[in-house]
Amino acid sequence: MNYRIEKEASEFRTKNGFSNSDPIRLKSLLIKLNVITLFKPLSENFSGMAIKVGGSRFMLINSEHSIGRQHFSICHELYHLYIQEGFTPHHSSAGVFNKKDSIEYQADLFAANLLMPKEGIINLIPDKELSKDKISLETILKVEHFFSCSRNAILIRFKELGLISQKSVDHFKSEVILSARKYGYDDSLYKKGNQNMVVGNFGTLAKQLFDKEKISEGHYLDLMGSIGFDALNNIDAHDVD
Repeated sequence: MNYRIEKEASEFRTKNGFSNSDPIRLKSLLIKLNVITLFKPLSENFSGMAIKVGGSRFMLINSEHSIGRQHFSICHELYHLYIQEGFTPHHSSAGVFNKKDSIEYQADLFAANLLMPKEGIINLIPDKELSKDKISLETILKVEHFFSCSRNAILIRFKELGLISQKSVDHFKSEVILSARKYGYDDSLYKKGNQNMVVGNFGTLAKQLFDKEKISEGHYLDLMGSIGFDALNNIDAHDVD
């Protein structure tokens, strides 16, 4: 276990007002941190990207991935934006835990600790299940919905904490949506979503640049179009001279 990464995730939680038992409302956190985040359809192995421009921070997340997987990707990109030294933009494949790529591996470890803190996980597991391979499907569903994470992410986390074996991982990762439905859980966590959603003040910044004549009308319309807003046909009457 990488205690340095665990400490960094814990300190990041504390700094932003979360205990090591709380789930994080990631979209609210992104707004608080002023990280402009766009959700766009990308290729399967492209989970997201983070960019720093001066004092501004931006994030791109793959809306073709499940909501739970997107949450892990957001936490992965937060490592690049706030923890990694000498960060340079690149596309990520979050959740792979590839030890051959030390930076991406550390980002995955940070994401796991940030999204699914050990203390919070242990608090949700019944005492009788706190030994290897005693975890029930009911508990897995409870934990993954409490922290809004993917089945794959929580199973990897349980294995890392010594709570389940690879055999149990293989068992519980099948029929994920069906298992959630059987126990009355909403299945949206396991499906793609958020396409063209924007978190933050992207539109405000684009409008300010246009109003200050820093960008052309065409550039402004292109920027707004990239987030699914037809600025040309949605001009308020008060904006017309």
